[in-house]
Amino acid sequence: MKSRLQKVMAQAGLCSRREAETWISSGRVTINGRPAVLGQVADTDVDKIAIDGRPLQMRLQRVYLILNKPRGYTTSLKDRHAEHLISELIPSKFGRVFPVGRLDKETSGLMVLTNDGLLAHHLMHPSYAVPKVYEAWVEGVPRRAHLARLTRGIQLDDGYSHPRDVRVIRTESNRTLFSLTLTEGRKREVRRIFESIGHPVISLKRVAFGSLTLGGLGEGDIRPLTHREVKELYTLVEQPQRKNSKNRRDDRSSEYTQSRFTARGVKYPGRAAISTRQSGHTVGNTRRNSGRDYR
Repeated sequence: MKSRLQKVMAQAGLCSRREAETWISSGRVTINGRPAVLGQVADTDVDKIAIDGRPLQMRLQRVYLILNKPRGYTTSLKDRHAEHLISELIPSKFGRVFPVGRLDKETSGLMVLTNDGLLAHHLMHPSYAVPKVYEAWVEGVPRRAHLARLTRGIQLDDGYSHPRDVRVIRTESNRTLFSLTLTEGRKREVRRIFESIGHPVISLKRVAFGSLTLGGLGEGDIRPLTHREVKELYTLVEQPQRKNSKNRRDDRSSEYTQSRFTARGVKYPGRAAISTRQSGHTVGNTRRNSGRDYR
């Protein structure tokens, strides 16, 4: 069956689709001995695909992992300038896997790693609106006017940021603990959101990715996902979220902003909070093998 070349490379677990496009453009990829071009299709059963002269090996065994990333680790597999890399935390028995999205060096928490390039591409794409939940300690106690800004959306230098859910978990004399749900993955987005209201982040942790949570996974520990957890990730990306097609970074429509956010207020302890799991994410027929590691 023919597929676009960058899709084939991603399915082989070599790289993401975007990386594959770069490799193709730079002349590193050939099909049947001829340089490949962007948009070209190939059939792995018929065509001979090579990267840097080496035949493409399609991986049949997929690996899906969850990592509780500690602070101080860079989300990269290779970086000679980094003091610590997340690759140091991945046992060699899992082979080559890559992170789904990034957490900055000073952010801890849940990361998904896989060699399934197609799934990773969909989970990271904003059109699927996969929810990520963060807990952030911030300096001071924000006023209600600042909290209202969070629920309406914050203008950042690369467009509006629209948190799906904002809750105050706990307040102390000089700091506040927030829970924040985002469906995009922009660079340092949570930190920039709180900086914009004058309450910088003290510490930040991702506690959920879609339906996945850390549970009892210790800091620095890693484990394979169960069969059920993998199916739930696939369910998240069965279809793009139509409502998210309007949620572009340069969308400054007041009508859209008001319709989406003015009906929602900040959730304080003791009030019902909107669930971070999207409706329709139940997985049927998972009683068999529901606890099996999926490697």
